[in-house]
Amino acid sequence: MLRRYTYEALEGVGDADLGQWEEWSGFAFHVRRRLTPDEAKQVGPVLDIRNTAEAYRRTAAVRRYLPGDWEPE
Repeated sequence: MLRRYTYEALEGVGDADLGQWEEWSGFAFHVRRRLTPDEAKQVGPVLDIRNTAEAYRRTAAVRRYLPGDWEPE
């Protein structure tokens, strides 16, 4: 059921033919999908933000939604 909901939410977003990865965590179903060239133009280049100030700002913005004992990898 989660897989179906995930794909419904992603309808019309990205291009699976350019690359797509699925993961079941035991709690949530994740899909990572490459953007279309037009989408990539809108958001700019992909950046690896792990262990950067940007990553910590993003984490702080969603921390209230995360389990209390969650820590970034």
